Amino acid sequence: MALPVEELTLVQLQQFHNIDRMAYSRLVLTHRFDPFPSMKIVAFWNFLERIGFKHFLHNLLHFSDPMIFSLAKETLVCLECLFCSPQEIFPWVHLDFPEMNKLVGQEILLGFLFKNRETVKGMIEDFVKDVCQVAFMDIVEGNLGCKPSSNPDSELDSPTSDDGGDNGELSTDDGKARVDSEDRSLFMTFSRGHPVSNQELHGFIVGKYGKCVEAIYMDKNPKRLFACVVLRSHSDLSRILGGQKLVKFFINGKQVRVRRFVPKCRK
Repeated sequence: MALPVEELTLVQLQQFHNIDRMAYSRLVLTHRFDPFPSMKIVAFWNFLERIGFKHFLHNLLHFSDPMIFSLAKETLVCLECLFCSPQEIFPWVHLDFPEMNKLVGQEILLGFLFKNRETVKGMIEDFVKDVCQVAFMDIVEGNLGCKPSSNPDSELDSPTSDDGGDNGELSTDDGKARVDSEDRSLFMTFSRGHPVSNQELHGFIVGKYGKCVEAIYMDKNPKRLFACVVLRSHSDLSRILGGQKLVKFFINGKQVRVRRFVPKCRK
């Protein structure tokens, strides 16, 4: 079941998709799966529920960690089948998915998925865009927020400062500085397929709010789905958010969602 996303507040959307969020959290926090492919995994599981495999997500939450890991790996293979080119489909046809079949109580037929692949892909992509990229981003943010002290450069590019220059590679001290500056940091997410570059982001903020940027940390994923922006002062953060928890900007026609950066270890 799905509700019109535009009619829900962020909190309502998160509450409505609580089970999806729990499954996603296990993938990225327990099993350390990449946050963005994990969105497609949960979207595929949600798709199975929507076509008649009732309580799929609720049931899998009772799986052991090794079983969840195996199920996620099977799902990634299934997604690779769905999103490959038609010429590459044949080698996948006879694959078996034991954990998935066990959970649904019958065999998942790739033939059915291939026959309806454009519809299935559309449903998965819509769920990722309308639900995951909105309701899951606090989990992504929290996942990043606890990493700087041990591996500060694992998810983000080196920062760019307000003068537009590159500050170089992040060191452990740089990571600690980023944690210290979290009270004046923003977390910005972009729509899939409409990434915003470092230069676009920097130019927009400086043009609208003046020289208030201390550093910008861009997502290392080639698809560029988010960025962390460290501001010079907390008052700059307050000016940009205007007392709202979530604000939306359009940068060169591309939507950007902006909210305060809150690392998981502070929640």
